[in-house]
Parts: sequence; structure tokens; C-alpha cells
Amino acid sequence: MINLLKLEFYKLKHSKPFILILLITIGAELVIVLNNGSITGKKAFTYSISDIATIMVLSAIFAGLSIGTDFVNRTINQEITAGNSRLSVFFSKAIVLFIATEIIMLLYPITSIIINTILNGWGEVFNTSTAIYILRTVFLRMILDVSCSSLWIFFAFLFKDVAKTMGVSILTFVLGVSLLASLSQKSVIIKNIYDLTVHSQARVIINDALTSNQLNNILVSNFIVIFVLLGTSYLLFRKVELK
Repeated sequence: MINLLKLEFYKLKHSKPFILILLITIGAELVIVLNNGSITGKKAFTYSISDIATIMVLSAIFAGLSIGTDFVNRTINQEITAGNSRLSVFFSKAIVLFIATEIIMLLYPITSIIINTILNGWGEVFNTSTAIYILRTVFLRMILDVSCSSLWIFFAFLFKDVAKTMGVSILTFVLGVSLLASLSQKSVIIKNIYDLTVHSQARVIINDALTSNQLNNILVSNFIVIFVLLGTSYLLFRKVELK
């Protein structure tokens, strides 16, 4: 497992698509900063943290390019024939995808915060409460990212292909969220379902204060999603015949 993780981190470090995605992330945030005009560092933080769609699309692309490519190039076959268990192969790729997604996510607000804070200040007194707010919000956002990335992992191990993984992941997120958001205004049941999505919860975690009910809903719903998707993905991988 350790050797597989070292291999995956080496591939990530030298991945041109990943570096390109990081550059796109910085570029996208710079465009957003220019469009938003004069805003404080705190507002920039809340805007970028709540914008989960941009990062998840980039994460879905990277999932297809990394895991999908490993299936197409038979890299996974070689790792298994080298004596590694399927469980180790699966989790080494999942862990590195999660870390890559968090790197992309953190780079997004950091770029915006630095620029806007330098230009316009933080917007209020920066104290211990502010630091705790930032840490809490980033922690919850990371959980949302892992939850959503688990879906990309599911699609990657389901399709074992680059284009299908990226295409279905992006369409599922964009169309699914748009449809649920639209229907949630007409149905209480659909609204309750939409409130459990990462798209909706990303707007909740930026609140200055969260109720215990909100916090529990976020943690429980996402841990269930992560467990179910990763478990299902591994079962698919364990049963698939690699050729």
C-alpha cells in the first residue's frame, strides 16, 4: 500500500494534466476576481468556498484522466500482477484523487483571498473567532469534496474509460444539480433531497454560525454517501475481469 501511494504521488507530481488544471484554477479565480470588482477578503473566501461547481468539474476531469487512463493503459493490470491486492490499488488511487481535489479546492480560495485582502482588506477584525470560522468552513468543504469525488471514483471504476468517466461525471453533476434546484421550488420532498446535495450544503457551511442540526445533516449525509459509493466502487473493481 505504501509503495502504491508513493507511485501515485509520483505520478501526481509529474502529471501535466494536473498542473494544467491548477493553472486553470488560478486563471478562473483571477477572472472571477476581476468580474466581482472590489470585495473584501472574507467575501472572497465565502464566494470561492461556496462555488463547488467549478472545482468539482475540474476534479471530474482529473478523475477521468488519472484513473480512466490507468485502465486504458492497463497500468492497473500491471499493479495487480505485481502482487498488489485490489483493495490496496483501489484505495491508493482514491486517496490520491481526494488529495488532488483538495489541493485544487484550496488553491481556489487562497488565490482570491490573497488578491482581495491585499486590495481591500479582510473586511473585519481578524481574530481567533475568524480563524476558527475559516478552519471549520474549510474542513466541512473538504468533506463535501470527498463526498462528490467518491462519485467520480464510482464512475471511473464503472466505465474504466477516460471520456465516459469525465462526460458522465460532469453531466450528472451539472444536470442533476440544475434539475433538483429547479424542482426544489415546486416540491417539498425534492427540496429536502436537494438540501442533502453538496451544491446546497456548500451554501450552508459559509454561514457564520451553524446549528447542531445543520452540522449533523452535513456530516451524516456525506459520510453515508462516501461509504456507499466507495464500497460499491470497490465491489465493482473486485468483480471485474481485467484483460
